[in-house]
Amino acid sequence: MLLRALRLCLILALAVVPLPLPAQTTELVPLRVGLTPDDDVTPLIYGIRAGLFRAAGLDIQIQRANNGSSVAAAVVSGNYDIGKSSLVSLMNARLKGVPIVLIAPGATYDPKYPYTQLLVANDTGIRSGKDLNGKTVAVASLRDLAQLSISCWVDAHGGDSSTLQFVEVPMSAAGAALQEHRIYAASVTEPFLDAAIATGKIHGLGSGYAAIANHFMFAGWFATSDWANKHVDAVKKFSATLIKAAQYTNTHRAETVAMMSEFTGIPAAVYEKMGQRATNGTTLRPADVQPLIDRAAQYKIIPARFPAEELIFPPVMTK
Repeated sequence: MLLRALRLCLILALAVVPLPLPAQTTELVPLRVGLTPDDDVTPLIYGIRAGLFRAAGLDIQIQRANNGSSVAAAVVSGNYDIGKSSLVSLMNARLKGVPIVLIAPGATYDPKYPYTQLLVANDTGIRSGKDLNGKTVAVASLRDLAQLSISCWVDAHGGDSSTLQFVEVPMSAAGAALQEHRIYAASVTEPFLDAAIATGKIHGLGSGYAAIANHFMFAGWFATSDWANKHVDAVKKFSATLIKAAQYTNTHRAETVAMMSEFTGIPAAVYEKMGQRATNGTTLRPADVQPLIDRAAQYKIIPARFPAEELIFPPVMTK
């Protein structure tokens, strides 16, 4: 009996002793990634949470920023390795000689998920582009994507965009500004879009992005040319992993609600009510970028047109 008792104690003791984990055979490559906590970073956050980046040998170290301009400045100065920004900002930077390159796709316009709307107050009677001639309209940042999309929409719907008066208004304040008639239209994305429409006093005229092109990428992940050339393998792994993550998150939106609510601080209930969420690109082709370059040059948002190939890092370009 004593021998059996000793054996039982030995078995129980071994059961609670943790077995040593297999040694990490490959050291993870740390990547400092700068971003603003928006919905279009969903693939990155999912890729981190699901262990996709670690499986690719990458240690993603998120660096939060208040806006895309500060992200770009930090990437150029070397404080971040990779950043996410509006493509219009990157186009302007490239034309000014800043040595940056796109290394992975970001938010992409998909007609099924327009993500943004041109909003007007119900009591203004505004229904067409012509109705907005000479009016004050709001964008979050001057001479960026929102200004371009409104201009294209107005011209495509019988108006004259050259008569518009653009002012900067945060999207969180656009709804109130519309109701008070301080502005007559505003380009608004989620989650502010649904909140404005929920008042019952504001409605959407349509997506201005649709007037730019049927399909195009409007945000992306970038690095300096020098850093990318010195870290080609890491760039390839980052881009491929982000695309793999986007293929999942684009088709499993409900499953990412809790994760993104925790990351952005936006209540899960707000996420669940969002009519549209960001769609992320799964290719990095010149054809995904060229329509935005062409339109931005046409409307003088950027100084000149240039081939999209010049903006994309060749080792990760999709042919």
